[in-house]
Amino acid sequence: MTMVVGVDVTVVDRIARALERNPRFAQRIYTEGEQRYSARKPERWASRWAAKEAVRKLCSSAGQPMPAYRDIEVVRRRGGPPRVHIRGEETAIALSLTHDGGLAIAVAAGRGAERRRPLPEVPDGLVLADRPDDGHKGTFGRVVVIAGSKGFTGAPRLAAMGAARGGAGLVEVCIPETIHAIVAAGCLEVMPTPLADAGTGALHPDALPTLRERLRGADAVVIGPGLGRAPGTISALLELLAGLPCPAVVDADALNIVATAGFDLRSCDHPVVVTPHPAEMGRLAALGTPAVQADRVGTAERYASAHGVVVVLKGAQTVVSASGHPTHVDRHRVVALATGGTGDVLAGVIGSMLAQGLAPRDAAVAGVTIHAQAGLMVQARRGRAGALASDVIDTLPAAQELLRQSLEAATARR
Repeated sequence: MTMVVGVDVTVVDRIARALERNPRFAQRIYTEGEQRYSARKPERWASRWAAKEAVRKLCSSAGQPMPAYRDIEVVRRRGGPPRVHIRGEETAIALSLTHDGGLAIAVAAGRGAERRRPLPEVPDGLVLADRPDDGHKGTFGRVVVIAGSKGFTGAPRLAAMGAARGGAGLVEVCIPETIHAIVAAGCLEVMPTPLADAGTGALHPDALPTLRERLRGADAVVIGPGLGRAPGTISALLELLAGLPCPAVVDADALNIVATAGFDLRSCDHPVVVTPHPAEMGRLAALGTPAVQADRVGTAERYASAHGVVVVLKGAQTVVSASGHPTHVDRHRVVALATGGTGDVLAGVIGSMLAQGLAPRDAAVAGVTIHAQAGLMVQARRGRAGALASDVIDTLPAAQELLRQSLEAATARR
């Protein structure tokens, strides 16, 4: 196959001026790793811009769709040449970077953007939401995330970005006003909304009027990550659950509050997906964690049947149970996912599946499968230790696309 080359020459000062004029330029164009590496060195910013342009030109010349700037990442390795990742996947593109005389020059060479890889196996009954070519952001649903409290400012963004990267058209994250500035600083693609909190830094009954307004027209709500268990939070959460206006993913501290208060999830007006880890499942089912782990399938099935919810019991080989449906056991064992924040991401992904119109059990299976596939891809790239929840977020689109292609290939064979 003929080698394809992309070349770009960029004026360093031009990129430096763009960064100075628009603080969000860096967030739109560069990955977090590239931002850390480039720091205050204009030539690094410029060389990465040139690299992205060179890669896009290469893709165009190869007859492939051009990836977005932020989907392209230049990764430095000690003692080796820079590597090109696209949508979280390492490619076979060879890249040469240099800068001199106020210019940054990049040459990218390869036969295409993405390394060919076998399509993953998909579980029986996996359903993914349609992605019509003429769709718009309204087509793909609106998710509202209610999360966060003082000291737990990362969870809201992780859940919201899980929903956004899962394919939801619109995502709004509602957080106590005390932490709004902290969370909003990390939000570019999702909308942060402050909630009155009476200075508590937590979900408070004063927030209920705003929340009811924001939930109008929502297709799904994700509630619980980083919420805490302050007295005001408990009363506000229980009132929200009693009047749910749309399907919900209930996670983390929201589950602990439900367990402590003995709230009957069967009273909710819309379907509920609960996403406990083993200790939270134990609190819900009045069991010790060892008892849950000794009978993961049975515990999930009994709770789902008794409470009329979809249960996603997280862990190695996550269990998805819904009364009247076959129990799904995910076959992945991905140790890279054993790190803080990945559960928040999963809640957001399931919320996005609900918002895109999947039935609750289908949404749970799809979210679990996409999340696990993303974890596998991160593990292959980063290793079994040290992966971050943000790595999983960045890999969600590629993971879902691979699964979608696998489903399409299976359909074509039939």
